[in-house]
Amino acid sequence: MTDQPRRTGVIQTRSGAVQGVVDPLWGAQVYRGLPYAQAERFAEPRSPEPWIGVRDAAGNGPVAPQNAPEFNLSVLPAMDEACLNLNVFTPAADAARRPVLVYIHAGAFVSGAGSGATQDGARLAAEEDVVVVTINYRLGILGWPPFSARGAGAGRNLGLSDQVAALAWIGDHIAAFGGDPGKVTLFGYSAGGWSIVALLALPAAKGLFHRAVVQSGSEFSATSPGDQDALAARVLALTGAADASELISAPLDRLLAAQQALLEERQNDPARRVDEGVVFGPRIDPASLAEPPMATVLAGREHPLPLLIGSTEDELGWTPFRAGLDWLAALHTRDASLETPTRAFGAARARAIWDAYAAAYPGADDAALAGRIRSDRYYRLPAIHAAEAHAARAPTWMYRFELKAPSEVAGNVSTHATDLAFWLGTMAASPLQRFLFGRAPTVDEEALARRMRADLAMFARTGRCAWPPYRAGERLTRLYDLQDSLAEDPGGGVRDVW
Repeated sequence: MTDQPRRTGVIQTRSGAVQGVVDPLWGAQVYRGLPYAQAERFAEPRSPEPWIGVRDAAGNGPVAPQNAPEFNLSVLPAMDEACLNLNVFTPAADAARRPVLVYIHAGAFVSGAGSGATQDGARLAAEEDVVVVTINYRLGILGWPPFSARGAGAGRNLGLSDQVAALAWIGDHIAAFGGDPGKVTLFGYSAGGWSIVALLALPAAKGLFHRAVVQSGSEFSATSPGDQDALAARVLALTGAADASELISAPLDRLLAAQQALLEERQNDPARRVDEGVVFGPRIDPASLAEPPMATVLAGREHPLPLLIGSTEDELGWTPFRAGLDWLAALHTRDASLETPTRAFGAARARAIWDAYAAAYPGADDAALAGRIRSDRYYRLPAIHAAEAHAARAPTWMYRFELKAPSEVAGNVSTHATDLAFWLGTMAASPLQRFLFGRAPTVDEEALARRMRADLAMFARTGRCAWPPYRAGERLTRLYDLQDSLAEDPGGGVRDVW
């Protein structure tokens, strides 16, 4: 017979009373599956319905409907369109007014959840005396529809609207869980980091958060109206609907099947896959985003909040698990790497880019060089450009994670998501960590993770980092590896060829 988890006291929120559990390992109080909003399909979120009695917050709420990911490292939890819920991890539900760290999950805007072993916030909350919140938001065609199914005024960035609704709920309720609603820090990985840059550009998010941590966010673009129209036409063709309004009542399975078909079309179309742009994600939309988030940042129109931004050393580097997927292997070639810069700059400039990387990484084969180029184009360069622009208006810091994942499938490179479990302190429990490292974390790796969590908590508490701010020309960057170091312009000048 298993021991029952110890229960917390009952907390009274504006929506109703809740009772959670005490994490048995770290001692944090955990409240799961709390509804922060409700929404009909393709509609903007609205306030959640209050409840009567004490809500049991011991178990995770449903996650956003999604297709099974290509790398499915764990069993998908229960999915439901009523997925707008969040999880709170706190040292104590008291009046201490701790900094609040809100995590926005990764998954290319089509998969993932705010729950699970990798995203657990109990250790971060307990060790750093902060409140951690993880959220679910609508994904794929339900979160980022390329059409306005409910009329011309209906939004197309519903996933962003969900994130704004979660922040509004946190502002109204987090004091009951020991958090400070005036000291809210967003941190998010990959699609979560991309979302945070969009929220920095989004007028509706102004004042709802006070610092931002962008972790391996990519590109920071938004789909153009023309591409949305083409995508909407494909959705209608694949679902057999005459117009988008029919999809409001269409079976969910039909929508997910169309979504999967669209993702596979992108992977298998050589004319589109070279650019790797996401099928679902932020969209140009008069109701929310008037331009790509990066354009807002470069123009100086984003919210001027303290920013910590960075990436891993080799986000899209050549690894055995990428070699095992034909569509990814096709991207790690010389021809694929030259196609986009040839279109942008001409053939001579594209060849110069390739030659510069070959000189910087002597002995690397074409696949490894292609991985370096793609890593810089989609992750490192957008982070540098965003940091340089934002630093002119608000305090900005940059990091780079350089610890290499040693497992056979990870190929001993610091690939995308190598650092995710380090930030949250979940390496021992994370299936992602086991996949990338193939073993339990070492003492030195745990020490690195503790240093990263301390830096994250310091930023949430003070709006500052423990190293000097980032400035154009210097580009001082914290390098996270087993050696603690700073570097000016790490990696040399290779990125300047772009």
